[in-house]
Amino acid sequence: MGLVYKKILEGDSLLGLWEISESLEEMFEAIKLSDSDQKKLERKVNSKRKKESVAVRLLLEKMLEETHEISYDENGKPFLISTNYKISISHSEKYAAMYLVKDKSAGVDIQKIKPDIGKGIDFFLNDEEQLWVDKADFILINILWSAKESVYKYAGIKELDPRNNMSVNPFLAKPQGEISVHFGKEKLETILIHYEVFEDYVLTRTL
Repeated sequence: MGLVYKKILEGDSLLGLWEISESLEEMFEAIKLSDSDQKKLERKVNSKRKKESVAVRLLLEKMLEETHEISYDENGKPFLISTNYKISISHSEKYAAMYLVKDKSAGVDIQKIKPDIGKGIDFFLNDEEQLWVDKADFILINILWSAKESVYKYAGIKELDPRNNMSVNPFLAKPQGEISVHFGKEKLETILIHYEVFEDYVLTRTL
């Protein structure tokens, strides 16, 4: 299917979603990769990972209507050199998502909803969160996991732990909404996260 949508949001931010339904050959016909991107792609042995990588670059080209190369810092956080947009990338199963924000960091995450995610809550939910979370509400828990992933990408701190360095205020899961997340290792910050549930996926982004 390719491009599902390109949304213009507040502050000229852009949100894009790509359905990865094409073959690699069809993708290669639709884009000319830089030598650097071609070398990165050759290092990937998994065809699924290759398709995700090319889909992200196709999505970026559609969103900005021109070619830009994606680089990565020492913590693995992506950035663009030739534009003032900050970039965040995510992919899960058949979708790739991209969030472009001007003049401040960006965090986006997409997850295919896992009904059994409750088995792993000790890894990413702290004791206080577990007091109010309904462990049978797997939609809520998937939103929490995705929200913390978006915060992690926004912060760009490799050692930021989702259980010990992040805390989400109580909320009830709806098809879409906003939640507040406190995060940090030494000094706490607070950020709002927008979430939406569609099909069997959850998409979150920083505000």
